[in-house]
Amino acid sequence: MTENRREFLLASMIGIAGSCFAPCTGDAAPSTELQAQPVNASRPVATKDAPAVNLDGWQMTATEITIPAGAPPGRKHRHPGFVIGYVLEGQYSFAVNDQAPKVVKAGEMFFESFDAPGEVHSASGNASGTQPVRFLAIVFTKKGDPITIPG
Repeated sequence: MTENRREFLLASMIGIAGSCFAPCTGDAAPSTELQAQPVNASRPVATKDAPAVNLDGWQMTATEITIPAGAPPGRKHRHPGFVIGYVLEGQYSFAVNDQAPKVVKAGEMFFESFDAPGEVHSASGNASGTQPVRFLAIVFTKKGDPITIPG
């Protein structure tokens, strides 16, 4: 993959994520708090080398997932492509293959299957027994491939 394509991919993902996380007030006019913020404010969240793939013939699916407090862990699964995730609220616990589970908190990102598409997502769940977790999963797959494969 050329360096320009990697830069384009990363810029596209950041743009998509930024538009998804923009604050909304539900009012027709912006609140005073939002008006006081700089229009072009930004905050780096994560940097990671892009996977070495040619994205011709691929698609991106963004899904918002909410797991209630105390919910049982999700079933083992895998993604035939790669995943970029951003925790919107709460704490998300996940593991790939035989790795120990990691807890990702609100405002943090996680990455799956970047170096080896199809790795087993061996743990997935809410790290809190008292608060829900809500996160955005952006899954890149070849067109026609399923987004998730059980077990």
